[in-house]
Amino acid sequence: MGKLSPSQKAKLEALWRSLPVNARKAMVAAAESGQAGNDGDAALLEVFRELEQSVREPAGDNAKAYLLAPLKPLVGDPETVPPSRARFSPDQVSKIWGWLGRQLAKQTIETARKCKQPPSEPIWYEFRRQLSEALDEAVKKAERVPKDMTALAKRFGADSGDMLRDAVTLWANSEALDKALDRLPAKIFDLDEDLCVRLKEVHEELMESAPDSAVWFLLIAMGRLESPWEIFRVVERIGKRSDDLVVSKTELAAVGDAVLADTGYFASRLRNPPATLEEAKATFALFDRFVAYSTGMTKEFGIRKAGRWGQSLFSLRAEASTNAEKIIEKVPLALDSGLPEPRRGKSGRIIPAQLPPDSAVDRAEGLLYFTAQTREIANAAAVASTQKRIADAAVKRLQDAGELLVDLVAKSEGQNRTTAQEGLNITARLLEAADAGEIAATLRRRGSAAAA
Repeated sequence: MGKLSPSQKAKLEALWRSLPVNARKAMVAAAESGQAGNDGDAALLEVFRELEQSVREPAGDNAKAYLLAPLKPLVGDPETVPPSRARFSPDQVSKIWGWLGRQLAKQTIETARKCKQPPSEPIWYEFRRQLSEALDEAVKKAERVPKDMTALAKRFGADSGDMLRDAVTLWANSEALDKALDRLPAKIFDLDEDLCVRLKEVHEELMESAPDSAVWFLLIAMGRLESPWEIFRVVERIGKRSDDLVVSKTELAAVGDAVLADTGYFASRLRNPPATLEEAKATFALFDRFVAYSTGMTKEFGIRKAGRWGQSLFSLRAEASTNAEKIIEKVPLALDSGLPEPRRGKSGRIIPAQLPPDSAVDRAEGLLYFTAQTREIANAAAVASTQKRIADAAVKRLQDAGELLVDLVAKSEGQNRTTAQEGLNITARLLEAADAGEIAATLRRRGSAAAA
């Protein structure tokens, strides 16, 4: 197209733009298939490619997503995402982007916004390399001036230096990481032997070609695992050790540290007792995930009690067990305020209780649900005796209250009967939360019969 006049090029581009997208793709594909050994087809393919680029829209606002792509698997809100997938918070990434766009790499970002190449083209790796160099230079410059490092910490957080250097590494090695990660499934439900071997081989290749990216490859791959602790299967093969005696002192320690950090994330989320059934479901999901991480680590790898990882893990187990026990131990008090519990007077007459407020019933329901659901994992979580004692006592107390409420329904009339029926429904609801569905169903049937 270089020999064409501007007018001819404009007409040709207009003609190309008028063709259906599928037709343009077919023509490019035909030229690609015939270019080998054919100078005419090769020249035609070059023309088609230039025409195709001419009709593309500039990246514009999409340039931000294209350039930030290497960070994306590691961007998350630390309040809602485990640390291994939240190396960068959305706020930090936004501030990095603003710093680059306003000062450090303004020209690179402006050029990228005008680029018409798709994000898979090598030009985007070049843009990311330029961002990496600009950010690296800025961090090194700040490191030489204490007040500048203080300013960075104020802007990005306490570990701003390490966090920014991680961004530098990911941008600088984005092409090598993309090619390596393309060899893995987007989601790994079971890290079988074949995948373990593949991960090991890719890691070894990266250690040769792009060593700074090797550990990041493992960390990002870990984020694709349904059971992240299975990454120790790969660590064992790479480190050629089945325990943490040596591995925890090598660069592979970053992987074990990431699994431990996630384990700690789930343990710490058990500090606040649930106030509703929905909160209880979320809290139990966190507890269940903690137990899976905790037992998964020791199942997959030799974690020595005296080692750094072992000491951290057993400390986390103690924290989680204590937090879970504190939640379970709140059940009796929750029933005091959330169960419409009648009592029998000295004369044998049943004295009704006032109906509790909805918030008290919701709280009791949530705590009963959490306590009942922990039964299956109570042994692994070291809360079995507390769980059984309180769960059994709660169900017995609910049954006894239900018996009295059935009698009240049978012997009451008008508003008193209506109140007793409402109390019976609350009691049955709490029994269902306590995983005593059959008892609750029997209670509801007896209540209906008593009312009839």
